[in-house]
Amino acid sequence: MEQSASIVPRRTTSHPKLIRAAAILQSLYALIEVLDCFTAGLMAVGLITNPYPTMLFKEIQTLFDSQPIWLVPLFLFYTSLRVTSAIGLWRNRMWGFWLTIFASTATLIMAPFLLPFTTVEMLLNGILIIVLLIGFFGDTPITRSFTLALPRKDESHARLD
Repeated sequence: MEQSASIVPRRTTSHPKLIRAAAILQSLYALIEVLDCFTAGLMAVGLITNPYPTMLFKEIQTLFDSQPIWLVPLFLFYTSLRVTSAIGLWRNRMWGFWLTIFASTATLIMAPFLLPFTTVEMLLNGILIIVLLIGFFGDTPITRSFTLALPRKDESHARLD
């Protein structure tokens, strides 16, 4: 029994340079997250005060100022996501692609609570998602191509007898 054609169209041309650019961006982002995690740890043990700008939400600002220990798990979560997904992108792994999409989407959901500190972060995550999607899907059409079944010239002039 013959197998029918796949419903999902084959990718025609991906853009590996865009995937590489996303890997570089994600690696830089991971480095920033490592520094943020280190800063949160230093804040938690009282070695430094809050170096971040004033947050839009008073509750979040209070957390940063008086109980920074609660920030460490959040910062560790995002740091581990960024570092792991950057490794996956550098190794050209599909899990790295999806983990980067997940981390960037999670950041876009969380970032409004940390405004104005995360304004640029939201923009960069949006760009990262767009670069990854264009790099991966490339020139893939949205729908499969089709041809219209138009009558041929010699058939259109045929007379009925």
